[in-house]
Amino acid sequence: MTLRCDLNINGGSRRILVVGKEEETHEHLALRLAAAILFFDKEPALETGPSDPMLTDIGFQPDLLVPDGIGGIAVWIECGNVANNKLAKVARRIKEGRLVILKEDVEGGRRLREVIKKEINKGERLEVWAWPRADFARWNAALKESNYIYGEASGQSLNLVLNEAAFSVDLVSC
Repeated sequence: MTLRCDLNINGGSRRILVVGKEEETHEHLALRLAAAILFFDKEPALETGPSDPMLTDIGFQPDLLVPDGIGGIAVWIECGNVANNKLAKVARRIKEGRLVILKEDVEGGRRLREVIKKEINKGERLEVWAWPRADFARWNAALKESNYIYGEASGQSLNLVLNEAAFSVDLVSC
């Protein structure tokens, strides 16, 4: 599955493709697109591979990545479900950058936060942002194969129109 998107965010415009891997659900792609919009101004890399020099010492690949401009990682972004083992190792190997995880609903975000507290050393470094459940359901339902999105994104807030559906959403920190 692929989402073709014309983005007009914060006064800038960009066309992107969110290409799903075989195992990725529509919901996962919806979260990846939301992350691309939330970090639009930092020009996130939507696709990274194992040969990417930034990932050489990490051993994993993120859903999205914001480079720091000097060969490092400013923000490592995961969407939906992610293995605790992966989170622990990435948190240990990324010294300077932020780690952000987007979840489909607040309950899932809070459960993940509890797991992080118990199982991941320095887990307070991991930011968990969650959609209000009804807003994410509308977001996911509004997505089509070809999408036009315009509006503003700042921090954890989205104020935009996706195709014909208006969204004013503040993601919850868990």
